[in-house]
Amino acid sequence: MNKLTKQFGKPVCVVLYAVFAALAAKKKPIPFLALLAMHAVEYAVIGRKVAAEHAIPQASAAANCLAFGFTWWKPIKYGF
Repeated sequence: MNKLTKQFGKPVCVVLYAVFAALAAKKKPIPFLALLAMHAVEYAVIGRKVAAEHAIPQASAAANCLAFGFTWWKPIKYGF
């Protein structure tokens, strides 16, 4: 999982955002809004704790969590 997370996780997130943004542009915003909401909850539940434990600025943690989900904090938390 760590190899997958490091090499493919962030590009997959970027592709998902691009696809969902294209759908939102075609008046189908639910997938895009759901992805944003899911990542926002993830930041609230775990991202900010990981940031605090590792002295990462909260603004940076929030931006990374919204953009990349678990692919930014999982390697930090578990030392991959």
